[in-house]
Amino acid sequence: MGTTEWRWLNTSTGPDVLCPSNASCQVLFLKDAKSAELQYVSLYLLFRRLTYIVYPSIISWLLVLLCCKFWKSYVCLNKDPSSQRPLPPGDLGLPFIGETLSFLFLGRKFFDRRREQYGSVFKTHILGKPTVRIIGAENARKILMNENSLVESQWPRSIQMLLGEGSLTLAAGKVHTIRKRAILRAFTYDALSGYAVLTQEIIRKYINKWCSQRNVMGYKEFRSLAFELSCRVLLGFEMNKDEHGRLLDAFETFMSSLFSIPIRIPGLGLDKGMKARETMLKKIKAIILQKQNGRSSAGSTDALSLMMGIEGKEKLEMEEAKDVALELMFAGHETTSSAASTLILNIARNPEVLFKITEELASNGLLDDRGSVLDLGRINKLKYVRNVVKEALRISPPIGGGYRKALHTFEIEGYQIPRGWSIVYSIRDSHETSPVVDKPEVFNPERWSGVQIDDREHYFPFGGGKKGCAGREFAMLMLKVFVIEICRSSCWEVQNLNPKIKFLPVPHPADNLPMVFQKLEGNRLRASTL
Repeated sequence: MGTTEWRWLNTSTGPDVLCPSNASCQVLFLKDAKSAELQYVSLYLLFRRLTYIVYPSIISWLLVLLCCKFWKSYVCLNKDPSSQRPLPPGDLGLPFIGETLSFLFLGRKFFDRRREQYGSVFKTHILGKPTVRIIGAENARKILMNENSLVESQWPRSIQMLLGEGSLTLAAGKVHTIRKRAILRAFTYDALSGYAVLTQEIIRKYINKWCSQRNVMGYKEFRSLAFELSCRVLLGFEMNKDEHGRLLDAFETFMSSLFSIPIRIPGLGLDKGMKARETMLKKIKAIILQKQNGRSSAGSTDALSLMMGIEGKEKLEMEEAKDVALELMFAGHETTSSAASTLILNIARNPEVLFKITEELASNGLLDDRGSVLDLGRINKLKYVRNVVKEALRISPPIGGGYRKALHTFEIEGYQIPRGWSIVYSIRDSHETSPVVDKPEVFNPERWSGVQIDDREHYFPFGGGKKGCAGREFAMLMLKVFVIEICRSSCWEVQNLNPKIKFLPVPHPADNLPMVFQKLEGNRLRASTL
């Protein structure tokens, strides 16, 4: 066999092809080539083809890896060189966006996986900030008890924009002290006593509606109930059905935008949230003006009226009052709707809890006379009802954690927390891993009757320290009235006792908790489910 002559074929769809001069050149034929020639030419062509396909991808990946390397180096430059301690373990994710997308997509699983991998202190980069997440009562106490010395309040930029500069959450120092003092005027014992009757009236109205409808989506109804409680009890205004629906839609959009990428792009999360905020503030401003002009039909027993009646240095200006009112709606709404779902699920899973609630109501004369008006004194005598509510807030706290910013570099568990970094103390994980709670995954109200858990250290669903929730007693009041009324006036069945739980913005059942309600007839001690 003679020597084969080769030539290049230029193709329009790929690399040049090397083929025999006497071949058709549409396909590579090497039948007349020697075995060695066939191997070498085949390898060469394969290499050229792979280079054509893979080379751009390799370059792209190398650039991505290089950017990630520079990104991590840049962020870690913030490490305090004066400290001998290392940064906490963890990952900083992709350039600029960090691990934000994973956080938004995975929700609670994002932190669960990192807790399993890194332990109780780890670093990440979410919502535009290098962040250290800490878990455990002792670690959380170090944060909560050192407000304005080691740390200061700092929430994600998206939350700052949506809550507004006049809110209590974003205030610091003397401004926070003065603003909180004004808000606490709305949650004194006398004020709470005034809220109890209206709270009971609204909850009864909703339970009667559910019984007449029979089949309801529990979580959606609890959100509607919580929204009306916030509007009427806290802000002092009533709405017709259309206005209720319109404002609730705006509020739902506002809530769903809290954890957004902090860039306002038309049509995306933060932009939608800011437009919803404007809708809510427009209504709130109208309410405030009505109260200032003495035209409020709701009287002066609501929280907003009590705060507006303050004179002197604690007096709230219009912009402050608007932001505080919106914040009250946010806090009351989310705590109530999330905790109500947790209560219903766990009472339904544990019939003995329902029986003990009913026994306590009967022993206090609240079962036979279901139409009796509840006052704060009678409510506070119901110790088991209180324990049921506390256990619901322990096992699934509505607010999963709090945000702070390090004012100085300090140490936790042998790691440095650099000055300027964000800190998230986890309420939920701290409750779950508490060494003083036996079987933390079990719903057991009895645990609050014997040896008391130290509320300040191992139980803090409302945060703590100077930044602790100002309206915690009002939240407890609403939830206790909810438990009393739903257990003494209705039978109910949860269709799915083990729904998937979503955790943003608050824990809630993904299926919206389908339920069947029926009015409780007759005088029965045991109010069982259907």
